[in-house]
Amino acid sequence: MGCTSVDKPYFWGINSGSTVLGGFFKSNLKIMKTRLIITLLLFFYTVGLQAQERRIQENGKTYRIHVVEKGETIFSLSKAYSVEQKELLNANPNLIFGLKTGQELKIPVAEAQQAEAPQQKVTASAQPDELPSFKTYKVKRRDGLHFIAKEFNVAVEDILKYNPQLEEKGLERGEMLLIPDAADLKRIRAAARDRRAFVAEEQSTSGPQKHNVEANETLYSISKQYNRPIADLIKANPQVKDGLRIGMELTIPEADFSAGQVMLPADGFFTHLVESGETFWSLERKYDVSRDVLEKYNPALEHGLQAGLRIRVPVSEDLPDIQVSPVNEAAFNKHTVGSGETLYSLSNQYNVSIAAIKKSNPMLGYRGLMAGETILIPKQTDAEPELVTGKQQEITADREEERPKPRFNRNDYAVKVSEMERPEGCRPNFGASSEKYDVALLLPLYLVANDTINRQRMTKEEMLLDEDLTSNVQNPDDMPAEGIKRRDQEIIYPRSENFIHFYEGVLLAVDSLKRAGMNVQLHVFDTNQEQAVVDSIIRLSVFRQMDLIIGPVYPELQGPVVNFANLNRIPMVSPLSASGNFEANNPYYFKINPTKDYLVRETADYIGEEYFNKNLIVLEMGEYKHLPEATLVNLCREKFFSAGFAEADRDVRFHEYNFLAEGYWGLRRILSKTRENVFIIPSATEAQVSVAVSNINSLAEDFPVTLVGLSNFQRYNSIQPEYYHQSKMHLLSPYFVDYRAPLTNRFIRSFRSNFAAEPNQFSFQGYDVAFYFMSALFQYGNDFTDCLPYHHVQLTQAEFYFDKVSRNGGYMNRGLFVLNYKKNFEIAIDGLEGIPSLLLTEE
Repeated sequence: MGCTSVDKPYFWGINSGSTVLGGFFKSNLKIMKTRLIITLLLFFYTVGLQAQERRIQENGKTYRIHVVEKGETIFSLSKAYSVEQKELLNANPNLIFGLKTGQELKIPVAEAQQAEAPQQKVTASAQPDELPSFKTYKVKRRDGLHFIAKEFNVAVEDILKYNPQLEEKGLERGEMLLIPDAADLKRIRAAARDRRAFVAEEQSTSGPQKHNVEANETLYSISKQYNRPIADLIKANPQVKDGLRIGMELTIPEADFSAGQVMLPADGFFTHLVESGETFWSLERKYDVSRDVLEKYNPALEHGLQAGLRIRVPVSEDLPDIQVSPVNEAAFNKHTVGSGETLYSLSNQYNVSIAAIKKSNPMLGYRGLMAGETILIPKQTDAEPELVTGKQQEITADREEERPKPRFNRNDYAVKVSEMERPEGCRPNFGASSEKYDVALLLPLYLVANDTINRQRMTKEEMLLDEDLTSNVQNPDDMPAEGIKRRDQEIIYPRSENFIHFYEGVLLAVDSLKRAGMNVQLHVFDTNQEQAVVDSIIRLSVFRQMDLIIGPVYPELQGPVVNFANLNRIPMVSPLSASGNFEANNPYYFKINPTKDYLVRETADYIGEEYFNKNLIVLEMGEYKHLPEATLVNLCREKFFSAGFAEADRDVRFHEYNFLAEGYWGLRRILSKTRENVFIIPSATEAQVSVAVSNINSLAEDFPVTLVGLSNFQRYNSIQPEYYHQSKMHLLSPYFVDYRAPLTNRFIRSFRSNFAAEPNQFSFQGYDVAFYFMSALFQYGNDFTDCLPYHHVQLTQAEFYFDKVSRNGGYMNRGLFVLNYKKNFEIAIDGLEGIPSLLLTEE
């Protein structure tokens, strides 16, 4: 960042009477042109390509003769005939003077199209492409390809295929597009798949074949269709590393059934154990499989989801194409999954964590284990290395314990993962930096209160002693009886202090993006924490021109803004509060702070995977059945017994211990000297948690203990931090400031330089929220929502990953840090939860 100055934003102050106190706004609308006639001519011309045509031979080359029609361009002809524009110019030198209606052009015919097969054989590619029926759509302001594709239930690539001008000039307001009918496309593709299946049966499975890529196909679906590993497809077609495109011709290599080759199981199913609270939508979001498909293969689901039910889930063809290869093969075991094996059993068998197995096999972030597949399992070392990224607290080098040198270093455990294929519309376009973006920031800055608190009353005597006031007064009797002056040392109204910190963080983000070339204007609105003020703000004409809205911060004021954003299709960010439920039905709403329910469920998942074969103790400090923490206990109980290790080992137990009734000494009797004792405290009361942590700290002197806390534990000031470290507390939190990170240090220096103060958590939050969403606007434009899974930027205290909360709803951040309070008084990041591991490998 390195900010030296911060540009002033447009600042809007609104009082309850709707008076605009300051600000200025201009907007220019582009004049759009309609190209429906051109598109339709291209469409009808493409339909006629299979009609009778005239060809000529010149210098051993074959050319089609094409008569130019009104509205055609060199670009549209190159697309229609699948030839480069350069080839058209070489064959027709007069094109440098432009096209003329009625002009005859020579279209080069590829050698493959010239050759006549001695015996005509039906192939999938020999069939002419059947065209679907079409609808027309007029482009509106803020439209993006992803939005239009969603509206008509087609892929972005489908729109680009039948509107080739978009690849050259992009969307323009008022333009008419041809949208293929979704049902027609589905029928045509099904027929094409049937043709390919017929051809595949006739052709030898050992010889190379050709395949033309269709919309919605992935490397995974193609590998499954031809029974070839993805790695072989990539090796035979290096161009696919840049992504699949409709019409791309792939070479399907010869099958190699040599010993040791790993293939996906033929049936393509895995098993999922239904947990309490799961819904069909959560399963669809997790596995990309619809309810209809799940019910088809699991008739018991017709009566709904029931906890404990094991269901068969087919592997979706729309899952990311993932190809993994180890950096050092000697650091891994290759394990072929047997029938009935689970991540629990493999973790226990190889003595490695489930998290380590998932990290080495990113596909397991999208589906379960499948019998017959081969996975990588990292080998254990004498002393597994640790990656410490937290802030070191009061520790010197001479206190570090000597550690045995490991057989493998951390880099040996790395895996190379094929890059995640991006949709066509999610490739960053920094060339569009001239596009101007307007961003609204709604905060309770309490400007009037800040002005009032810095005014002091002055008596006439005090004013007469002030040289600045008396210098222009000739007669002292003319002085008023009393006056007002500003404080010499101005103070900040207490209720606004944290929000001013947030605002200053936003300013640094805006400055960073402007330096990167973004044309962005920040509009700041003081809500004064009044509903009438918010209502006045959204009625301003300037507000309709916003490309992004951040705030208000309190859910009780967000309702009118949410409705406004939804009506005008403007992304709206709730930057601080985890309460409210506007994301349930508003597709343009983004919640930064995850809900308590989500934190509890992710914590239960973490405990279930990390400590399934340990001695678990639920330390009851009072009644908790009415709290969200009760869900934590119930889910942990389910996961513990479903893992299947409680029966095999006497030290693997699940205890629900009433501390108030049984006391400290009874607790000692249920602990293990040889197995880790993992504590869960289901309480939301600081006093209860404080007593529990104090006792766990005492037990840590005689037993191996680990405390798994909740993020609110960090706010309990009455608990000594050293107790957390002695108890080896682990917890999941959406925020962690790494004071060793270069970005964090640059941010702190910039904050001090610009504002002569130290940043707090609100300062970091303001920067992260603004930089994340504004940089998404900068890279992908207004229609950035579907591109957020590919949007990775460095932030100061967060790792954002947004996912839909319901089919028609908005988004919530699911990225959580696993924090480890170590006995050497460091806080380390042990991993990330809530984010698919494939996305983490891309950073």
